[in-house]
Amino acid sequence: MTLFSGILLSIFVAILITENYGYGYWMISRPIFAGPLIGLIMGDLQTGLQVGASVELMFMGVLPIGGSVPPNAQIAGIIGTIYAIQAGSPALGISLALPIGILAQFLIMLAWNINIFLVHKADTAIKAGKTKTVEKLHLAGVGVFFIVFFVASFMAIQFGSEFVKQINDALPVWVSGGLTIASGLLPAIGMAMLLKMMDFKKFWPFFLIGFVLSVYLKLDVLAVSLLGAGVAAGAGALRKGENQTAQNLTTEAVTNDQQLLNKKDLWRVFTRSFFSMATINYERYISLGFNYAMIPVLQKLYQDEAEYQKALQRHNEFFNCHPYTTNIVMGVSVALEEQKALGKPITDETISSTKTALMGPLSGIGDSVFKATFMTIFAAVGAGLALNGNILGPIIFIVPNIFLNIATRYLGVFWGYKFGVKLIAKMKNSDLIKNFVQGATIVGMMVTGSMVVNFVKIELTAKWDNAGKEIVLQDLINQIFPGLLPLIITLIFYWALMKNKKAIYWLMLACFVIGLVGKLTGIL
Repeated sequence: MTLFSGILLSIFVAILITENYGYGYWMISRPIFAGPLIGLIMGDLQTGLQVGASVELMFMGVLPIGGSVPPNAQIAGIIGTIYAIQAGSPALGISLALPIGILAQFLIMLAWNINIFLVHKADTAIKAGKTKTVEKLHLAGVGVFFIVFFVASFMAIQFGSEFVKQINDALPVWVSGGLTIASGLLPAIGMAMLLKMMDFKKFWPFFLIGFVLSVYLKLDVLAVSLLGAGVAAGAGALRKGENQTAQNLTTEAVTNDQQLLNKKDLWRVFTRSFFSMATINYERYISLGFNYAMIPVLQKLYQDEAEYQKALQRHNEFFNCHPYTTNIVMGVSVALEEQKALGKPITDETISSTKTALMGPLSGIGDSVFKATFMTIFAAVGAGLALNGNILGPIIFIVPNIFLNIATRYLGVFWGYKFGVKLIAKMKNSDLIKNFVQGATIVGMMVTGSMVVNFVKIELTAKWDNAGKEIVLQDLINQIFPGLLPLIITLIFYWALMKNKKAIYWLMLACFVIGLVGKLTGIL
């Protein structure tokens, strides 16, 4: 690859990866979508589909919950795809994705720490009443992520590609075969992570149902997910008081006799919310991003400079929430700020404490429902298609996620403003959040059971002759209990993760050891 081509590709990669924090959270940098996109650009779509889908499955349950920074699937998938295409070896690209993802953690940590400086500079600008400076400092966070990702991508592409190709050409057959076996085992780590997140001890029967449907009835992930949705909907319909809950939620709107804000103001909050994570950092997380979205409303509500600065300061306090559910808090905060500006008995402490109280439950919904369930279901369905070379795989993944991104942000702002804190209170009192999460977990567990069958690959090659007839050990196991080995591997990985939070790194190593030793000894 020429220097100019390497620079252009690095720019594209950096723009693609930056969306995860800098703009929108559109999911376009996820391996299932970005892998095929890189493959299309580099002239090898099929390798892009295979590597992207495999890395997506590998990192399925490795999600940045709360403020954690786990191995990065986005960078791993993209750079792994580039290496796979240049080396002509999908298995090598998939295998390298793990160490790449681990190294990528440090890049993200670097960007998060740089953003602390931007937040402190914004504090000074707020005190000086320099709104434009505050806005520029926040948007500078997009540049921070881009520069960090560009430099890293360029170095990996320009200096690593040829080295990786040389390694691939020099690998013995047993090593390349072992890496292929390891790439079939690695998705079990993602499945185990999902089981840990979704309370396997309580919901294991649904996991078993999904497993049985796929292993005995040969249903694919899409069919199992649809059945799971039906089971969850049926269980929800049996709960008493559901109709009354829905009625209450749609009639408890906040009645404002006077309004200082209009739909245009709410639209500005909505559009700015797509940049809420641009300056995410270890000190106050997305406080400045929240503030950035609120600025147009605060400027309109508070003509007095002192009151305006106080409003900016109270919204620049610690705040951390899932980007999709953050907009509900924004909508509620807008409603409270408007009431305060109208002279209603709303104090600074009321606004701050309301934000703090909403962070927990809404973060839980975002992480467990949107990340661990919604994204996982469409990623699994898309990956299944992509592994078979079907271009519809990444499309099936990205379209629902883009729709979810826009819909949750829009409804969050407008419903949060309309219903105010009564929306959250009513949801808590009616157990709507709990029931919704339980329904999503049922679907997620069934889908995970199906994914173990469809995506975790391990087969024994041992065979012997008995009275002139060849006996294959794997065939015997399949006659007794098909899918047994993938199930055992996944459950062992789940047990290890429950015993040790950092077991993921040892499990990654274990996959490679099993693959290499199994191929060398002829067992696998």
